[in-house]
Amino acid sequence: MSNDPKARYQHLLSPIKVGPMTLKHRATMSAHGMSLADRSGGVSERLHNYVVTRAQGGAAMLGTESAPIHQSTGNRFLNVRLYSDEVVPSLRKLSDAVHKADAKLSITLWHGGHNVSFIEGQAAVSSSPIPSITRETPRPITAAEIRELIAAYGEATRRCREAGLDAVEVQTATSYLLGSFLSPAMNHRTDAYGGSFENRTRIVREICEEVREAAGPDMAVGVRTSTSHHIPYAPVDYRLEESVAAMKILADGGLVDWVSVISGSRWSGHETIPPMNMRRNQLADEAKQFKAAFDVPVIVAGRIRSAADAEEMIASGCADIVAMARTWVAEPEWANKILEDREDMIRPCMSCNQACAGFVFRGIPGSCVLNPTAGREGELPLNPEPAATPKKIAVVGGGPAGMEAARVAAARGHRVTLYEAQGQLGGQMRLAAEAPHREEMREALTWWETELRQRQVEVKLGTEVASAADLDADEVVWALGADPGPTAVWRLRPWLHDGIPGSTGLPHGREVLRGEKTVSGNVLIIDEEGGWSAISLAETLAAQTDVSKVTVATTEVTWGEADLTFTRELPAITARIQAAGIEVVGGTVVEEVTSGSVKTRDGRMLGPFDVIVLATGTVAAAFPDGSNAVGDCLSPRGIWAATHDAAKLARTL
Repeated sequence: MSNDPKARYQHLLSPIKVGPMTLKHRATMSAHGMSLADRSGGVSERLHNYVVTRAQGGAAMLGTESAPIHQSTGNRFLNVRLYSDEVVPSLRKLSDAVHKADAKLSITLWHGGHNVSFIEGQAAVSSSPIPSITRETPRPITAAEIRELIAAYGEATRRCREAGLDAVEVQTATSYLLGSFLSPAMNHRTDAYGGSFENRTRIVREICEEVREAAGPDMAVGVRTSTSHHIPYAPVDYRLEESVAAMKILADGGLVDWVSVISGSRWSGHETIPPMNMRRNQLADEAKQFKAAFDVPVIVAGRIRSAADAEEMIASGCADIVAMARTWVAEPEWANKILEDREDMIRPCMSCNQACAGFVFRGIPGSCVLNPTAGREGELPLNPEPAATPKKIAVVGGGPAGMEAARVAAARGHRVTLYEAQGQLGGQMRLAAEAPHREEMREALTWWETELRQRQVEVKLGTEVASAADLDADEVVWALGADPGPTAVWRLRPWLHDGIPGSTGLPHGREVLRGEKTVSGNVLIIDEEGGWSAISLAETLAAQTDVSKVTVATTEVTWGEADLTFTRELPAITARIQAAGIEVVGGTVVEEVTSGSVKTRDGRMLGPFDVIVLATGTVAAAFPDGSNAVGDCLSPRGIWAATHDAAKLARTL
C-alpha cells in the first residue's frame, strides 16, 4: 500500500463542486446538536470555538447544529436562532473564521415540530396532533401558519447569506416538523398538505423554492432526509422508496444542490445516532439508491469512522461526500492527520453516545468521553500550552484518567512515568472493552497506548505504588480509580453501611470480569447500578459455556433504561438480553441474601442459585491528602469525568 495518503484515499481527498461552491475534499463535519449556544440566540463563544477548531482541523465544510427558523420552535435557549436579525453579527464572525481556515460553513434550517416541549412555554405545532415520544400532544399547524413558516425559511436564509455562509440545508429528516408532513403515518391532514404523496411533499417543495430564491446565486442549498423513519410495527411509514422519490422532485427541479441522508426518527433514535452495536457505514446500501436516482451530490452519514470507511463509501459509489458528526467531535484534526499521514494518532469515536448525545438529551452541553475538550475549547484548548518549566511527573493508575493525564502532561513537555498495578493499561474501561459487543472500545485503548508511546511516556506495568514518597517526581497524579463496593445500594437505602444483609463475601462483578473470581452454573446478578457495568457482566456470563443460566434482579423497572435511553442503546440491548436467554426480574429490591437465595422487598424468594454476584457500585480508592487526584478515586462518575479531570489538571502542572 502506498505511503501517500492522497494515493490511498484518492476519492476521499479529491475536491468536488457542489452548486456554486467547491469543497477542497469530500470529508465534512455533519451537523450534530451539541447545545453549545447561549441565551443570546446568537453564536456563543463556546460554539464559535468548537466549530473553528474543527475548521482548522481540516474539515472541508462545517455543518453547525440545527437552528430554529421561527419562534414557534425557538424556545430552546441552546440553539442559534435564525428568526432574528440579531444573529447576523455573531454568525458573520463565525463565517469569517471558518473561511480563514480554508473551509466552508453551512447551517441547518430547522423546525422541531412536535418534539418541542410545551413545558418550555408554548404548545408545539406539527402536521397533525401526533404525540411526541414524551407524550406531549401538539396542535396541527394551520394553512395561514404554513404560509408564515415558508416566509420564515426565506428570511432565515437571507440572514445566513448576509452573514457570509456558503450554504444552508433544509432539515426534513426524522420526525421534526417537515418530516411529519412527509410521513404517511404522522400526516393525517385532509387539506392540500396531506393525503397523497404529492400533497405530503408540497410544503417541502414550497419551502425549498423560497430558500432557493433567498439564497441567491452564490449560496448552495441542500436538503437532509431520513432513508426511513423506522416506526416500529407501522404498516405505513416514510420508507426508502418515498424518501428517494421526494428528494428526486427537489433535485430534478433544481431546488437543491445536494441531498444528505441519515436514518430514523424519534421512534428509532438508535438509527439516527447509531451506537457501537450497529455496523460501520450504516447506510451504504440505501445511499446507492439515492445516487442512482438523480445527479446532484449525495452526502451520507452514519457510523463512518475511519479514512478507510470514508474512502470505501465514495469509491464504491455509495456517496459523493461523507458527513461525520461524532467522528469530528472526538477528533477535531481528523482530516489534517490523514493528510499528514498521522492516521495512528486519530482519536477514535467509539459511538458510545455517552457525552455527545447523552449529555445533550440530559439538557447539558455535549462533549466526548475521549476528547473532553470538545465543546470546551475556550477552557481546555485542544493543544495545550508547553510548560514553562518541564518537570518529572508520576501518574499512578493506568485507566482513562491516568492515561489522559500522562498524555497531556507529556504533550506539554513534562517527563512522565505512568505506574499501573495490572499487567495492561485501561482499568475498568478494558473490562468493558473485553465484554461482548463492546469490542470497539479497544480502539480507544490502542489510541491512548500509541499516544503514550509517541510522547515517550515511560509505562511501568505490574507496579504498585504505596506512597508518593516512593517516587522520584516533582508532581504525582493519583488516578487509582475505584474498588467494588456497596455505593449503589446506598442510593435507595443509605442506612445499609455494609451493603445488603447477607452479601458479605459475595463476588463483585468487576472481580469476575477481571478473572479474580470464577462463577459457574445457575447465576444471579443483584444489580443496583444499572447501565453498562451490569449489562456487560450479564452478557459475559451468558457467553460462558460453564454458566447454565443468568438471572438479573435489578432495581430498574426496565433494565438499563436510566442510562441507555440517553445513549440510544436500549432497544438493541433489550433484544440481545432476550436472545441470550438472560432472565430479568425488574423493579426488584433485594432485602437479604440467605443460603443461595434472596428475599425481595415485596416478600418473594428468588433461588436457589449456585452463585450470586453483586453489581452494587464502586467506592473511590484512597489517595493521599492534598495530592493531585483525578477520576474515580475522587468520586466514581464515569469515563467523561475521568478524562475531563485529567485533561484539566494536566494543563496546570
